[in-house]
Amino acid sequence: MAKRPASTPAAQTENSGGLAHVLVCGGTTFEWSDASAQGWKSQLDTLVASVHESGARWMTVCPYAGDAGLEDIIATKVLQACGGQRVGNRISFIAQDGLVVVVDMCADGRERFARSVAWLKAKNLDEAKLRAAMLPPGFADPDLILIFGSPTRIPPSLMWELSYSELVFLDVSWRKCNVEHVQMAIDDFQRRDRRFGGVDS
Repeated sequence: MAKRPASTPAAQTENSGGLAHVLVCGGTTFEWSDASAQGWKSQLDTLVASVHESGARWMTVCPYAGDAGLEDIIATKVLQACGGQRVGNRISFIAQDGLVVVVDMCADGRERFARSVAWLKAKNLDEAKLRAAMLPPGFADPDLILIFGSPTRIPPSLMWELSYSELVFLDVSWRKCNVEHVQMAIDDFQRRDRRFGGVDS
């Protein structure tokens, strides 16, 4: 089988050969709602400090798993900690060096997908329209997904994001992650030969 050309959305980013969009998946919605505003500021500052040096333009943060119904509690604390704007289950703000940070509070990837399809109400539904509905304001599929959890299980909060992304698992508690953990994941990503689902002939 011939090697698939790197013509996927993730490969067409301006930051060619590097990271444009990093998705960090960790913690449950209960842990998120239980954290204080100061705890959220510390957590997001840690992630921003780790990611912005890679040249990424977007960073999305989503829970590993959890139940719906805690979004308002989480949103209040995140907005108090970092400001920004809330649209539905997503909060976005601009951080260090123009890095756009999105906190997506949806813990069910199927629900996120279904909401996007329902919102579009388009007859000629295609991948580009779905991407535009699911990823704003980050308009490129994640290059790297950093998952705080066991490498034996895919988080139920992820679905669409797995298409063209490299996964790095860190078996570390979400609350105990630090700059070194995230930078280690980025270093791992940068050593990989990305094939976007293709194989060598």
